[in-house]
Amino acid sequence: MKTFFSRLWHGETNGLTTAAFIVGGASMASRVIGVLRDRVLASSFGAGDVLDVYYAAFRLPDLLYTLLILGALSAGFIPVFAEYLETKGEGEAWRLAERVLSVIGATMLIVCSALVIFAPLLVPAMLPGFGGEKLEAAIKLTRVMALSPFFLGLSAVMGGILQATRRFMAFALAPVFYNFGIIFGALVLAPVMGVTGLAWGVVLGAFLHLITQSSVALRLGLRRIPAPSLRTEGVRRILFLMAPRTAGLAVSQVNMVILLSLASALPVGSIAVFNLANNLQSFPVGIFGIAFSVAAFPSLARAAGAGRNEEFRDILNSAARKVVFLLLPSTVIFILLRAQIVRLVLGTGVFDWNDTIRTANILGIFAVSMIFQALAPLVARAFYALQDTWTPLVAGVLSEAFNLTLAILLRNYFGIMGLAIAFSVAAFFNLLLLVWLLNLKRGSLGEGKFTLSAAKTCAASIALLGFGWLVRQAVGTVFPLHTFWQVALQAIATILMGMGAFIVVAILLKSEEFMEFHQAIAKRLFKRLPAISGAEEVQGR
Repeated sequence: MKTFFSRLWHGETNGLTTAAFIVGGASMASRVIGVLRDRVLASSFGAGDVLDVYYAAFRLPDLLYTLLILGALSAGFIPVFAEYLETKGEGEAWRLAERVLSVIGATMLIVCSALVIFAPLLVPAMLPGFGGEKLEAAIKLTRVMALSPFFLGLSAVMGGILQATRRFMAFALAPVFYNFGIIFGALVLAPVMGVTGLAWGVVLGAFLHLITQSSVALRLGLRRIPAPSLRTEGVRRILFLMAPRTAGLAVSQVNMVILLSLASALPVGSIAVFNLANNLQSFPVGIFGIAFSVAAFPSLARAAGAGRNEEFRDILNSAARKVVFLLLPSTVIFILLRAQIVRLVLGTGVFDWNDTIRTANILGIFAVSMIFQALAPLVARAFYALQDTWTPLVAGVLSEAFNLTLAILLRNYFGIMGLAIAFSVAAFFNLLLLVWLLNLKRGSLGEGKFTLSAAKTCAASIALLGFGWLVRQAVGTVFPLHTFWQVALQAIATILMGMGAFIVVAILLKSEEFMEFHQAIAKRLFKRLPAISGAEEVQGR
C-alpha cells in the first residue's frame, strides 16, 4: 500500500484520460474544500466588518499573484522547459529550472516587499470607503498577506516542473492544502490572534501549497539555486512568452469589472444572480474542460518542441473530443435542470423563488456556451505549446471587445440577461477565432475525426434530453416539489434516466471516448494506457 501511494504521488502519469481524471478529481476536491472554507468564514464572522476587511486585504496580494504568476508563468515555462528536455537533455533542462526559480523568487521578494512598504498608500486608494480602524486593519492584513505571493510564486515554478514531467497528483492537490491553511487560520489562529489570524492562515496556505509541490519537484532534478540572472537565453525567452499572457489576464479582469459596472445600473440583485449563475456553470467547465487542457499541455509542448507535427495534432484532437464528450451532456443537464440546480444549491434562507428563477434564466444562457468556454483554453494552450503567446492575446482582446460592445447594446433590451447573452456569444466568437488562427498556423487539425465524434456525442445527448425531459415532467406531475428532497428526487431521476439513455446510444454508436472512459473507470486509472500522454496549468484556489 505504501509503495502504491508513493508511486501515485511521485510517479509519472502516462495517460491523457488518467491525467485529466486526477486533475479533475483534485479540482472538484479543491472546490468542495473552498465551499467549506467559505462556510467556516461566514459562520465564524458573519457578513460584517471582519470579512469586509479580510476580502478587501486579499485583493492586492491576489491580484499581484494572478497577473505576475498564475497562468503566465506556466504559459512560458512549460513549453521552453519541455523543449530543453527534448532537445538539450535533462541536465540543461534542470539548470534552466533552477535559474527560473531564482529569478522568480528574487522578483517576487522585491515586489512583495514593495507591497509591504507601500500598503499605507495603495490600500486607501483601492478602498476609498474604508476609514479609521477598518482601514488600519485592512492595511495590516494586506502587509501580512503580502508574504503569500512569494510562496505561491516559488510554488508555481515547482508546479510547472511537475506538469512538464507529468507528475499531476501533487500539482492537483496543492490548492486543497492551500484552503486547509485558510481554514486553520479561521478556526485556530483567529480565536487567538484576532482578524490577523485569518491573514496568517492565508500565508500558511500558500506555504503548504509550496511544500506540497516541492515534495515531488525537489526529488526530480533540482540541485541548487544560483544567483538570479537574465543572461540565460531560456530565461529571457520564458519571460518574453509570459508578457502577452499577463496582458491577457489583465484584459480579462478589466472586462469583468466593466461587465459588473454595467450590471450595477440594473435592478437590485442583478450582480448577485450574474455571479451566482457564473459560479455554477464554471463548475463543469473547470472540472472537465480545464482538466483536459491542463493534462494535454506538456505533451503538446513536447511534441511541438521536437517538431512532431502529427503527434501534436492527434493530442489536440483527442483532448478536444473528450471535452465535447463530457461537456455536451453537462450542457443538456444544466439547461434541463437549471431551476432545480439553482434551488438545490442556493435555495435557502432569504434566497426566494424569484431569485431562483432569475438565476436559473442566466444559468441557462451561460450553459449554452460551456463547450466553447471549455475548448478555448485547450486551443490557447496549443499556441502556448508552440511558444506563441501573442496570438491568444490578440484573440482574447478582440473577443473581450466584442463582448463589451454586445453587452452595451443588449443591456437596454434584455437587462442582465443581455450581459449573459453577450458573454456566451463572445465565448463562441473567441473559440472560433482561435481555431481559425491555429488552422492558419498549423494547417488541418483533424477536423473529420472530431466532427464524427461530436456527431455521436450529439446523438447521445439528444437521447439524454428526450428521456430526461419525460422523467422531469413525470416526477413534477406526481410530486408537488415543495421540499428540498422532492426537488432532489426530480433532479436525480432525470439525470439517471437521461444519462442511461446517453450511455446506451454511445454504446450503440461505438463512441471511442465512451470506451476509453469506461476502461479508465474499470480499474485502469493507474495503468499504462495506449493513449496520448499529457498535463498542464491553472490551479484554482
